[in-house]
Amino acid sequence: MTIMISLLLLHAQSEIAVFNAPGYAGSVSGVWYECGNAAEGVPLGALGTGFVEFTSAGVLGANTLENNWLSPAPTGPRCGFLLRIGGEEFPMFSAHPPRTGLRFWGHFPCADVDFGDRFRDARVHLRAFAPLIPHDYAASEMPVIFFRFTVENSGILPKEAAIRFDWDPMQDEVRRARFFGEDPAQPEAPRHGLACRIAKGSYAIGALGEGWTIQHGKDETLMWCSALKMLQPGESADVLFALAWHFPEWDSSDGERLRHRYAATYADAARVLDAALPQGRAIEAAIVRWQERIYHSDIPPMLQDALINGLYILGRNSWWMDDGRFFLNESFTGCPITETFVCRFNGSFPLALLWPECEKATMREFIRTQAESGQIAFGFGTPMGTRTPMWDLQKPIVSTEFVLTCWRNARLWNDDAYLREVYPAMQRAMRFAMTLDTDGNGLVNDAPGSDSGFPANQYYDVWPWYGTSVYTGSISLAALHAMEAAAIRMGDATFAELMRETRERAAEAFDRLLWTGEYYRLYNDPAGMRRSDTSLTNALCGQWFAFTAGLGRIVPEEKLRATIDAVLRLNARATEYGAVNGVRSDGSIDDSFAAHSAVITIGEVWNFCAMAAFAGRTEEAVRLFEESYANIALRQRNPWNIPWAYKPDTGEISWGIHYYSNTCVWTLFQALDQEGHAALGRPAAHAPTRGF
Repeated sequence: MTIMISLLLLHAQSEIAVFNAPGYAGSVSGVWYECGNAAEGVPLGALGTGFVEFTSAGVLGANTLENNWLSPAPTGPRCGFLLRIGGEEFPMFSAHPPRTGLRFWGHFPCADVDFGDRFRDARVHLRAFAPLIPHDYAASEMPVIFFRFTVENSGILPKEAAIRFDWDPMQDEVRRARFFGEDPAQPEAPRHGLACRIAKGSYAIGALGEGWTIQHGKDETLMWCSALKMLQPGESADVLFALAWHFPEWDSSDGERLRHRYAATYADAARVLDAALPQGRAIEAAIVRWQERIYHSDIPPMLQDALINGLYILGRNSWWMDDGRFFLNESFTGCPITETFVCRFNGSFPLALLWPECEKATMREFIRTQAESGQIAFGFGTPMGTRTPMWDLQKPIVSTEFVLTCWRNARLWNDDAYLREVYPAMQRAMRFAMTLDTDGNGLVNDAPGSDSGFPANQYYDVWPWYGTSVYTGSISLAALHAMEAAAIRMGDATFAELMRETRERAAEAFDRLLWTGEYYRLYNDPAGMRRSDTSLTNALCGQWFAFTAGLGRIVPEEKLRATIDAVLRLNARATEYGAVNGVRSDGSIDDSFAAHSAVITIGEVWNFCAMAAFAGRTEEAVRLFEESYANIALRQRNPWNIPWAYKPDTGEISWGIHYYSNTCVWTLFQALDQEGHAALGRPAAHAPTRGF
């Protein structure tokens, strides 16, 4: 059986390819990076478990297995694999990383390594993966990663295949590893491998493979597990290795002792290994099945790759605690704040679609901490807060975004029970937002922190706006639509009428104050005699969200079309790599507050693309998306570190890394293939929801 990947369409290095891959029915898409060519690797980990980075050089990189969220630690130089195929050796350790001889395809939570012709008369393939499966909460909490090697003897003589996995639990000189089963005081060793305990937790490694001779042991502190098999000519065989870990507790920056969800299920890493390793192949098959539903969609290959790899942020930035709380950090290593609401407004779409119980858990925490005034917290603390709600930051948009997110969830899940649960909090939040309408026109006003504008109190927080802005105003206009729809659904006629009257007044003011005759301007503050006619890429942020939440158009169709035209003509033409946030009517970049006005905020570009696609401008939306994603995946070679902003002249990272908000790209999938998007929200018949 041939295991080498058969390329149907072979592109040059660092281009999107369409090809056949082991285990997948039909073609898949992605980028094959030459050895070490990708800037960062795939963070292998599930929901809230921590991760190990697997690099395009085929070695293990940084990890957060021991709850070192803010400072991922290098994996030890002795950790990795040694392959001996027919007497030829190929080490895969960070101390001696391969420089040539392999290619790498990341499709989170998986990464494939193709060894090409590295071994004479033998073909070798590796798939590393983490157990992240939509709607399967039991699998998605497992602190384990798998490495499945397939070896084929393509020669005419028998050939010995030997693969050894080394794991060094000793990252410094202070630790002492105690191995399970060595004496009666130690826990029982796992059935399929070896486990050890260190100061705050435990590790386990093991392997399974039919017909393979499996051995494991230790050399001083080094744990190892090996698999050996003699392959006959034409024979192919695979063997599955696993690394499990168990570090149950850590402290938040508020001093709260937190405990992993997985710790309620597993006593130690040995129990994780015993539970996970026999399921490894079934877990891989389940990942393949949910990814096939994207690869088989008619959406463009670049978008397929962006959807799948964009989920890497779930493995990198999430916490899942044993009390049910689920949090995503804005960016542990970039701008660490727990559940920044303005980021989850953008980034929570795939969570709500694929792991809805986790989405419910987070939204319930926002409701639990809602202020008496109705205000919704900006986040739960920095850098790793859990019990310190943050107030008044970006106040003009947070509470209206909460209303919209609640409505989106209820509609996405077609769940009146959920809507009844959240409706009182929505109503309180909407009433609070209405107090921020300081001029009585129905729209929330922008409120910078001082006359100089700082802090700028909205998503672009170093770019002050005044009076009525198109971004904040469109969000509040959309929230009025959502609140009216929710009140009608709940039979609250009085509040529905209040929302209708306010919405009509707000829509009139929105057009009167912001329409330039060609597009909607950035802001207008008649009282302060300040106005900006800058074109903002995601000016109609509220319209984007309204489309995703089934609210339809909230601005006149002809003005929506004209604003899309203006963004394509002005903002998109100002760079080769997407669209610049702020561009003046003469085509010059607005550099008044350059850190935010003169950069490409990639999530905002993708929101615009989705809005344009919902509005029927599919070809232009796809073209702009592909232009922006080509920079990320091909030019920067870094789809596993998407920041907040890129530089418009070079396409390089401008600010922020590993950003929560960029999974908003899933709304472009929704716009282009609503049926396929909705299907992913339903558990597969053969993979029912388990274990929340």
